[in-house]
Amino acid sequence: MTEMEERKIYVRGYCANTSITIEAYAYNFSQVQEKYYKDEQAGISYCKVPKAGSSMWTQIYLTFQAYHRPAKNMTAQQNIVQRIFNKTRGRLHGSRPFSSKTPPSANDTNVNVLTVRNPYSRLFSAYVDKILLLDKIHVSRRISQMYGKSPTLCGFNVTFQEFLDYVYSTAANGSKINRHWSPIYLLCRPCDVTYDVVSKIETLSNDMNYILNLSRVSNAAKEILQATLRSHTNSYGILNAYILQWKKHREKCPSLKDYMIKIWQALQFQGEVSTDLPLPMNEFDTILTNDPGINDVTGVLHRYVTQHQQTSKRRKMQRRKALVDAYKNISNSTIAKIQELFKLDFLLFQYDFSPPS
Repeated sequence: MTEMEERKIYVRGYCANTSITIEAYAYNFSQVQEKYYKDEQAGISYCKVPKAGSSMWTQIYLTFQAYHRPAKNMTAQQNIVQRIFNKTRGRLHGSRPFSSKTPPSANDTNVNVLTVRNPYSRLFSAYVDKILLLDKIHVSRRISQMYGKSPTLCGFNVTFQEFLDYVYSTAANGSKINRHWSPIYLLCRPCDVTYDVVSKIETLSNDMNYILNLSRVSNAAKEILQATLRSHTNSYGILNAYILQWKKHREKCPSLKDYMIKIWQALQFQGEVSTDLPLPMNEFDTILTNDPGINDVTGVLHRYVTQHQQTSKRRKMQRRKALVDAYKNISNSTIAKIQELFKLDFLLFQYDFSPPS
């Protein structure tokens, strides 16, 4: 039996045999907004989980869409796919290909796919991407106010501990839970929807080949997706999205130099640049003297990051260290609350309850 088969059978078995645990779960589906992608022609339905490969899945569905339409030739289709994979995150998620708010029904003939991630790493990723930076500044403001903190020169200084306490308290009082840090159990109903594939962000490269082979898309589409997923990184698009956040919330962070410090810290947490590499402010002196253009700043930052790109092994080690260090300072009571909130994610998808160490 393959690992993919074992995951699927485990989830179905757990749901069927442990109804008491599930019924005792204190949170409900009305606290989240569900989103699904369904492509009948490709034969794949997917539950969209932020911070668990959702950007990549959106790129895949847009590629499905491109291959459903007639094209002049293969080169034209390949160019379309490259443009899809080079989209900024804002434009990408605004596309909403084959989007639906209702889960797949028992009568659907599509292969139902769920991609999951360890709750600990998913929460830290959400913190870095959405709170440390400026993306969810309204949430950062709310958390700061809860702790009586004043704004800093650039946004708000929310700690990871404060963020985790906010995530739990929001869920515990019955309020809406932001999709980026909601339990996957609530987002995707794994005990109500029969998922044919349970993929994991930790093994997604191998899992994706398995999924594409189950799809009804053409061999040409499968081949270009497999090749693109192996070789493509959209670091420029991600950096561009970070800089656009600053432009959008500039009144809360007037100095781009101050924001660049936050971006550099985020890149180090993500393993994109070495922790030994200082932020090269001298690289930006010329373009930061006047009103900087978003693409100019992104271009300089992207060029520097690319020049100092780390090996895959080094990137993975640094990312792991950042995750372990982040949880070292979290109180035991908060860890217990996170374990309670994400209990079904830990149990259903076989992740260790112990925090990273």
